[in-house]
Amino acid sequence: MILVTGGTGLTGSHLLFELAQQGNKIRATKRKDSSIDFVRKVFSIYTSSPESLLNQIDWVDVDLLDFSSLLEATKGIDTVYHTAAIVSFNPKDSFSIIETNVKGTANVVDACIQNNVNTLCHVSSIAALGDSNEKGVVDESCSWTKTKGKSAYAKSKFFGEMEVWRGAENGLRVIIVNPSVILGPGRWDSGSGQLFGRIAKGMPAYTSGITGYVDVRDVAKTMVLLTQQNSIKNERFILNSENLSYKDIFSLIAIELRKKTPFFEIKPWLINFAYPLIKFFGTIAGKGAVISKENTKSAFAKTHYTSNKIKNQIGYTFIPIPEAVKFIGDVFINKKLS
Repeated sequence: MILVTGGTGLTGSHLLFELAQQGNKIRATKRKDSSIDFVRKVFSIYTSSPESLLNQIDWVDVDLLDFSSLLEATKGIDTVYHTAAIVSFNPKDSFSIIETNVKGTANVVDACIQNNVNTLCHVSSIAALGDSNEKGVVDESCSWTKTKGKSAYAKSKFFGEMEVWRGAENGLRVIIVNPSVILGPGRWDSGSGQLFGRIAKGMPAYTSGITGYVDVRDVAKTMVLLTQQNSIKNERFILNSENLSYKDIFSLIAIELRKKTPFFEIKPWLINFAYPLIKFFGTIAGKGAVISKENTKSAFAKTHYTSNKIKNQIGYTFIPIPEAVKFIGDVFINKKLS
């Protein structure tokens, strides 16, 4: 049996759809106060009979900080997909981010070990990776070397990975995925969904920054494929379809939403005037450090990520980002997730 933590999130809901389609027996966790309505809406995008797939899922209320609830949820489980996390770049949330994403992950690892779970597939982030290599590209070998200037979210993902590797040392088979900015039909007021919500209202400006993007459907599919490959054990994989500038990604989305494309480039010397927009850019890209004016460099950083490892290892082909944006834009325009 399979357990998915964070089943009501963007990645979790798409992962559940992928697993349910394959006829797996699934248990999924949610917070006590959360609803599965969002999951139902996500399923409805891809199938005319969402209820038949939803009926394959056994929902359980779990608090990542309550070890006993995780211990109960992991009983009889062979594979755990850990997608649950707090994604925020607000300094006020720093304590809860660290506590949930690090201590919560440690609890998941301990529950897996105690209940003899075979495999743990953990969703990390490109935020947990180090600086680019001598070729100017970030790959799986780029290790974290400094903590200063990093957001609480980035720190939480890095230290969360350390907990997962601890699980590997204790005999747990682990697979870590590091997605770039995940694009998918979701909540338009949070995560990367803000890109569509904000650009729908008009986004005239952009910075010169570059980062990576990946379709949420690719994230779900690769996670399943990696765990199904028994030869893959205790490895991490960057999930990234394309590296695009802010101007390019904003323009792609604006065209799909029938809005004006951005035309004004924010230069570094304009930081004090354009700080709210720069903060928004950085938040979307997972570069939470731009929340403070002293760390606005992230909005102008040109970072290139490569997924060559997973492409070479399992021959995976990612959905092109223009295709992903077109699909998500259609969902947004036709209010299929309103």
